[in-house]
Amino acid sequence: MLMNLFWTFFKIGFMSFGGGYAMLPVVGQAVMDNNWMSPQQYTEAIALAGMAPGPVAMNAAVYVGYSTAGLPGSLVASLGMVLPSAIIIFLVATVFYRMYDNHWVQATLNGMKPAVIALIAYAAYTMTINSNIKAAATVSTFASVAIFIAALAAMIKFRVHPLAIILGSGIVGIWIYA
Repeated sequence: MLMNLFWTFFKIGFMSFGGGYAMLPVVGQAVMDNNWMSPQQYTEAIALAGMAPGPVAMNAAVYVGYSTAGLPGSLVASLGMVLPSAIIIFLVATVFYRMYDNHWVQATLNGMKPAVIALIAYAAYTMTINSNIKAAATVSTFASVAIFIAALAAMIKFRVHPLAIILGSGIVGIWIYA
């Protein structure tokens, strides 16, 4: 079990680009393929990982590892997630500044940007589908949409700090859903 956790997160850490949120669909697929969690449990794990301090993909690895194999699982999943990045950063840092201005490098990076945005959008879509938001027009659905719109507007228009958004949304959630 521990070796499977390590290799799964090692491969995710090695092959995923675009940051933590872009990795979430890959982590989710691995979690579902290995039957480590249900889709609902994974959605809750990502919600917690997103609210906790630190990188969301790393937090997800810790949570998935812990729920799968306890403290050793969380340690090996974390190591699996971090080790590829450490290796890649070391290798890239040695040659990056010499190659950054290369036309082919710039073209490759420009080609990857839309895919990363698509991965982040897919993660948002998946979390929406698995978050028990009902398709029917209920008070809960309207409240969830209102919280989403208010949070997005606060971040875009007023540049409210994400921590304030999370805390405010939690307080509103307690007021509406409790």
